[in-house]
Amino acid sequence: MEHRHINLKPGQWNVATIQSIWERGSEEDVCALISEVRKNSDAAHAVRRAIPHSKVYGWPKFFKMYLEMVYGKER
Repeated sequence: MEHRHINLKPGQWNVATIQSIWERGSEEDVCALISEVRKNSDAAHAVRRAIPHSKVYGWPKFFKMYLEMVYGKER
């Protein structure tokens, strides 16, 4: 998915990118984010920062549980 209002370099992650994927991304975009979060701690950190600010139904709770499964509970 191209994020028209977000200009990122490959491998660069921020809260706006995560929220854009949750709000407007396709199923493939979300699956790609799940995969990226598992192997990329920068992506995981951006997701953790996005969770408390998101009003999207479902994805923040899913990713919070997923991050806890992959990386353990945040302290």
